[in-house]
Amino acid sequence: MIKKQDGSCFIMKIIDMRLRPPFQPYLGKGGMFDMESENPFGVKNFYKNFGMKLSDSMREASMEKLFAEMDRAGELTGVVSIRKNARGYENDSLVELLEQYSQRFVGACGIASDGSEETIAVLQKYVLDGPCLTAFMEPGFEGIFMDDEKIFPIYEFCEKNQIPLMISFGGFHGPTAEYCNALHADAVAKTFPKLKFVLCHGGWPWVEAAVHLTFKEPNVYLSPDIYALHAAGAQSYMEAANYMLRDKFLYGSAYPCVDVETSVAHYLAHLRPEVIADVMYHNAARFLGLEA
Repeated sequence: MIKKQDGSCFIMKIIDMRLRPPFQPYLGKGGMFDMESENPFGVKNFYKNFGMKLSDSMREASMEKLFAEMDRAGELTGVVSIRKNARGYENDSLVELLEQYSQRFVGACGIASDGSEETIAVLQKYVLDGPCLTAFMEPGFEGIFMDDEKIFPIYEFCEKNQIPLMISFGGFHGPTAEYCNALHADAVAKTFPKLKFVLCHGGWPWVEAAVHLTFKEPNVYLSPDIYALHAAGAQSYMEAANYMLRDKFLYGSAYPCVDVETSVAHYLAHLRPEVIADVMYHNAARFLGLEA
């Protein structure tokens, strides 16, 4: 809910580029909603690092309470990405979620970073022939640099078929921080100039380099999500969102790493009024092909 200068309020449209709801791929022991986990990245611990809250929906893994949380933030649509778990990539569960909650979520099918025929078939099935608008990959988690030529068949297929690609590129996505070095993303942007991709986690901790890359390459977008909150480098991300990247910066919460409501409020408090609609909605809508 946004308050205008005249005191009236309106409900703002938001696209959250990284929202993992409580459904099968993220539930159970070791899942993102496992309240018993003592892992520092676990749901009951990780949010503290970013000055956010542990919401009821996070604590209870409640879809109903997540919807209430989303509604308090605005007219919010979540981009649900699938990451590999012990059962593999549960893209069929994503399809079921999208069928059940078509007004709440859009889909990003999960793919391996191997460039195999099987992976190309996943893109064909779930994006070109299915309900997903985008695809999601995490090369660093597989120990693969983003510009490794073994991934090139994926980039070629997505470029040819105009599939926007979400890539985890920042934070702890790789054996070392080198896997998040913007030079690797730069090489992909130049080799595939018509491939539209977004760097999820924003290339953190290489903040300025990621901003520079996104500013100069037309096909690159930036979505730092939690690292634009109370994190080292957050001020640089917000400065970029307000000026240099006002048309390339995409909001994301990374829920359930943090709660949606407080994350949205933080972004709104740090964005200039004239860029809010772009950063929180229109940039993502263009990236996903929902707007021209």
